Amino acid sequence: METTIRRGDDFHTHLREGEMLEKVLPFSNIWGRVTVMGNLSKPVATAHDVIKYRNKILQLNPKFIPIMSVMLVNSATPEILRKTFEAGAKVLKLIPGGASTNSSEGVGLENLHIYYPVLEEAQKLGMIFSGHWELATNPLGGEEISEVEREERAMPYLEKIIASFPNLKIIVEHATTKGMIEFVKNAPANVASTLTVHHALLTYNRVYHCDGINPFNYCKPVAKFVYDRKAIVEAMISGNPKFFFGSDSAPHLPERKRGQNPAAGIFTPAEVALTMLTEIFDSFGALSELENFISMSGAEFYDLPLNKDFITLRRKKWTVPKDYNGIVPFMAGHELKWKIVK
Repeated sequence: METTIRRGDDFHTHLREGEMLEKVLPFSNIWGRVTVMGNLSKPVATAHDVIKYRNKILQLNPKFIPIMSVMLVNSATPEILRKTFEAGAKVLKLIPGGASTNSSEGVGLENLHIYYPVLEEAQKLGMIFSGHWELATNPLGGEEISEVEREERAMPYLEKIIASFPNLKIIVEHATTKGMIEFVKNAPANVASTLTVHHALLTYNRVYHCDGINPFNYCKPVAKFVYDRKAIVEAMISGNPKFFFGSDSAPHLPERKRGQNPAAGIFTPAEVALTMLTEIFDSFGALSELENFISMSGAEFYDLPLNKDFITLRRKKWTVPKDYNGIVPFMAGHELKWKIVK
């Protein structure tokens, strides 16, 4: 059995920098376009940073099509944002301070109101505001919030942004809870969500178990519970244009994924993501919706033309390599049922 779909896009990935960028960039080539997040060791925060990072990517692969983002950091101003837009940034990216990798300069959710002029400029320019919506610590007492509660605790802040900026396109990145899925469904048309393949497959007990943490299943936001995973899959296969693919592929060297405090992030090469998504959609009798999720809904939300070429997959077993250029991928060593053949 074969299925052919229009080439898709990945609207959320971390290509990193330096040697890591060289290692992982070849494994995003299946996608037509890739939204590249800028939470590097020095965040992509200015026009100069946007140009410099894009040039590094294109030097490695001139045919690659990155959609550039700029980080909402504490030093952000409307003028700085406007210059990044003129330099080619399409996405304003929010990672609240402390919520994920290289986020120390990110604006905390409790301080977002201070940056409303920046968001107003983003709305005026037609940029997309793409956010990692988690509240890691209680702004009142400072105590740490449980990982499984952080996404839903961020919803009141998201709700205020939606109400304050009705014409700003807003993306909820990697929604992981049934509550957030329902929130996005009921939100205005300018609000959408990316969904990952790993959150459609993992639950909390495959990350944390009696022997400790499984580092190669550990990411932020952490995978939640069975009913949350079910809601994610249902949103994926529904055909609802508010939900589209963003891998949140976030590679780390193997040594950073092991030990007492493993780095958060799951590396998902494009061939693994695409074949696993095909397997998920096929298992629910929803192959006809795969193209909507991967190739159409996201492009339309971004106001981009659809990719013109196509990819064919065949129901054929293959095994995910144990590493890609030394980086351990999601589902390493597992046998998958679909394979890209053209």
